[in-house]
Amino acid sequence: MPLTKASLSTKIQTEIIALYGAADDASKLKDFADAIAQAVVDEITTNAVVPAGSLTAPVGGGPVTGTTTVT
Repeated sequence: MPLTKASLSTKIQTEIIALYGAADDASKLKDFADAIAQAVVDEITTNAVVPAGSLTAPVGGGPVTGTTTVT
């Protein structure tokens, strides 16, 4: 599953609620989690480096598979 702002925001909200209980203002918690999630996604998108030649696209299309280290 790809990392998206929406999926990360939901996970952040879930963890905060698990630690501290329900938020007094759910919309503020969502805005806070959205901001953190967007910053993380932007940082990874901007700075992730995948070494050339380490991933293989299947013949005929489909998802790219392989193993690599993102630095």
